[in-house]
Amino acid sequence: MTPELKTACELIFQEHKLSAQPIKWNRDAFRGRISIGLSEMAKETLVKKNIILLPAQSKKLFTQLNPDVAGAHSFEEAEKIIETKIPNLHTPAYDAETYITDHVFGFSATPPRAQQRPVARTPQIKLADKKWYLKPFYLYVAWLICGAAAGVLISRLMDLAYTELFLNPK
Repeated sequence: MTPELKTACELIFQEHKLSAQPIKWNRDAFRGRISIGLSEMAKETLVKKNIILLPAQSKKLFTQLNPDVAGAHSFEEAEKIIETKIPNLHTPAYDAETYITDHVFGFSATPPRAQQRPVARTPQIKLADKKWYLKPFYLYVAWLICGAAAGVLISRLMDLAYTELFLNPK
């Protein structure tokens, strides 16, 4: 799996994790953060690995997160959960020091803390920067000026060729 595909899979996994509703796949699904082709490849990869599910097999337009991997923090962790079928990888190990500091002579000094699942973090994915020629200055100013100059140059050359060939016969 390429690094770009891993990044796209992680982005799609985090979007599914943050969304309460099934995600509708269209060209604006990920708002230009990843390309359409890469998002489709990532979707196919995640569906094959059973990380995201298709609620209706006939309609492949909507996908939702597999409930078995809802506790995973990343795409790789979700992949491991599916492979090993472990329902939760975040069960803390027993720590005797913590137990002793929270209890005084066998009685609870403080009420036990509720075990809460951590809320999904916002994805910390750094996608590749835009190419220099796709930045807004070039798209809206420089390329328009270059296109106009090229159009003027082509029309001048065509005018010169026309006048030399047809209007000034030798």
